[in-house]
Amino acid sequence: MATPASIRILVPLCVLLGASPAVHACGELLKGEMVSAQRELGATPPGESRTYHVLGAGWFRAVEVVKQGGLSDDTAVTLELDGEPLISTTFSALKNPWMQLETSLMGAKARTEGDITTLTIWYTQELKFTAMAVVRVDVREEGVTDLRLRTVMNKPAPHEHLAGQAIGTTAAAALPVFR
Repeated sequence: MATPASIRILVPLCVLLGASPAVHACGELLKGEMVSAQRELGATPPGESRTYHVLGAGWFRAVEVVKQGGLSDDTAVTLELDGEPLISTTFSALKNPWMQLETSLMGAKARTEGDITTLTIWYTQELKFTAMAVVRVDVREEGVTDLRLRTVMNKPAPHEHLAGQAIGTTAAAALPVFR
């Protein structure tokens, strides 16, 4: 049976532990700040690929690839998280309304204005990656004069434990990803 003295010690201790963010952090899906990165990939001849890599951990939200020129829209975009392909599609496929996705979980579509086509892939709930995120653009058509890429992600929260890393080095290992 608890004594009044032990209750006086345990109650404040439980309140402090319950209010501490470090206690809850490992069980909650906390994310760091949102980061948007843009890359100019430039003109790309047929048969060439351009990639954008993020090394480290984070949360993936969306990617937008803007293509100028091209004769057939036969340019593929592939998103991989931790070495696993999540989606691979082409501009021409997503220009077809029957091939576009717009669900409560994700969306993927392409739209054209003049000679500029924009392909967008987004996820309603961010997808966590622990080692690497890669967006690959494979050009398989003539006449692509410019490629631009924009991603929206979240940094890992400062407390996140990356697989196989000690807790003390987590922040240092994860933060340089989004320089």
